Amino acid sequence: MTRKCINADGAVAVGPYSHAVEAGEFLFLSGQTPIDPQTQKLSEGNIVEQTKQCFENLFK
Repeated sequence: MTRKCINADGAVAVGPYSHAVEAGEFLFLSGQTPIDPQTQKLSEGNIVEQTKQCFENLFK
């Protein structure tokens, strides 16, 4: 099975890892944090708002 590492320009890395790895039909997301790339601060709010920020970072 082939593996493709994905690094998103909009996501802030806080460690030496790939933002996502595509392996076959699977997509593994690792260590995403709800950091606002403009302010470099953690997104405040509930889990829904923080999850939304994580996905916005990945798909910018």
